[in-house]
Amino acid sequence: MSGLQYIGHSQATQEVLARIRRIASTPLPVHVTGETGTGKEIVARMLHHHSKRDGAFTAVDCAALSPTLVESELFGHVRGAFTGASRQRQGLIAAGTGGSVFLDEVADLPLTTQTRLLRVLQEGTYRPVGGEKELQAQTRFISASWKSLETAVGEGLFRQDLYHRLAVVEIHLQPLRNRQEDIRPLVEYFQAQSATSMGKTPKRITTEVWHALQKWPWPGNIRELKNCVSYVQAMTEGASVRLKHLPPRMQQPPPVLSKEPNPPMPLRPIRTDLPYMEARRLWLDSFQVQYVGQLLEENKGNVSATARAAGMDRRSIQRILHRIKPSSSK
Repeated sequence: MSGLQYIGHSQATQEVLARIRRIASTPLPVHVTGETGTGKEIVARMLHHHSKRDGAFTAVDCAALSPTLVESELFGHVRGAFTGASRQRQGLIAAGTGGSVFLDEVADLPLTTQTRLLRVLQEGTYRPVGGEKELQAQTRFISASWKSLETAVGEGLFRQDLYHRLAVVEIHLQPLRNRQEDIRPLVEYFQAQSATSMGKTPKRITTEVWHALQKWPWPGNIRELKNCVSYVQAMTEGASVRLKHLPPRMQQPPPVLSKEPNPPMPLRPIRTDLPYMEARRLWLDSFQVQYVGQLLEENKGNVSATARAAGMDRRSIQRILHRIKPSSSK
């Protein structure tokens, strides 16, 4: 997805835009969560754009970095630091000086790299691989992940202290199926983009197609919607889009996806193969998730009512909900 617009009329979208406006000009690290395709990088770019920072926006796909070269990619290296390091190389953090570094899928960083990144956030300094001189890290960090960092912390896969450093401010992006009011403005926006790139006039979307677009659960979220619009713009021969012009997968019964922010998951079995404290933590975490999920269903998805019924604050409920992955429901 390109551009610097997170589009929609829904309350969820307006809340995201309001939060971007409030925190963009601050130096605070921001962590963006949401399913794949919900627009996490767009939000990160908007944060940078509205920050008025002079430096560049540097995006890092942590999941795509080689485990053996990840620290060189982030922090750079000096000549001779390792086999093949024939010259000095500037890292991505240095490239983001005066600007913003976006750590996409930050949950996939190796633990050793997490330790070095924590020092950058704590001290504002880092050392290139093989180097002896400390360098200043003059950048604002924005991270994102579709995985729950809290769950990763509980599983020993992510440092708790790094999580708290990265997630000073959190922005959660709702899946498209939870904000149907955004479908029409998104379609119109993507239509204009697609028509311009193809040198064609935007197609007229019939009422039956609008209904179909509203009913489709969009498992791929905004990215899937954009691809659908491009497909229709290219494949429709006449001036009007009809049901037969939609992508083949949309000619089939739609997949069933939960409209809750995160559906409940079954309780874990008790792990007798683990030490007591570890087994207890895993089971209690599972109970917490199922309890809140069931209470949310009883309160018809109202998070505030759920928080009152549970005797918890709303933020705590939201954090628990963010840990429940759709793929975990049976």
